[in-house]
Amino acid sequence: MLVFQKSQPSNLNELAVLHQACFPDSLSRQLGKKYARKTLQWFLSDANRFLLHVKNDGKIVGYVGGFISQYPGDGSTSGMLRYAMGAAVTGVALKPWMVFNKQIRQMYPLIFKNMYRKINPEKKIVSAVKKYNDEEKKAGLVVIGVDPQFRGKGVFDMLMHAFEDESKSRKITKMALSVKPTNARAIAAYQKTGWQKEKETDTSVDMYKIVV
Repeated sequence: MLVFQKSQPSNLNELAVLHQACFPDSLSRQLGKKYARKTLQWFLSDANRFLLHVKNDGKIVGYVGGFISQYPGDGSTSGMLRYAMGAAVTGVALKPWMVFNKQIRQMYPLIFKNMYRKINPEKKIVSAVKKYNDEEKKAGLVVIGVDPQFRGKGVFDMLMHAFEDESKSRKITKMALSVKPTNARAIAAYQKTGWQKEKETDTSVDMYKIVV
């Protein structure tokens, strides 16, 4: 029987293992369980983030993570990387060849920027940023994964409904996500649950759904 729950710190180890199984080619798989666990812990480290999962007979078989943006440029990718930086460095230290990984190389500017801030905290410049008002805030669907053995069994739909309900409970009127244009299966699945394309480029398809 499928049961929905809000994730807790005690679920992180199991969630990290599932995350690696869902995305075998991801950095989370290549950099190790510690890094995967840390990236998921990011969702539980602030009131503007959330992590939900579905269990079947006591085993977690799917999860979804969300993020409520507070101001323009308030991105989940940079925030998650900063939070998991230590685990990422450890993962690369254990696998030195990862410094040549394409995904890692794409993150070099952000990695070096964060390293510089840690070394020179007094030189960090804080600029005034206008925060979103309640009507402007969006719930970003950052990550979703379903156990390969439970795909096509209603877990995805349950997670999407749970994400929408959580957004509603936070008085959010718009949900958003980005997916690679080559991932036609995911795009079709999102569209089936009422999401629409908002913007499409060579590298990403931005989608949204209005919460009613």
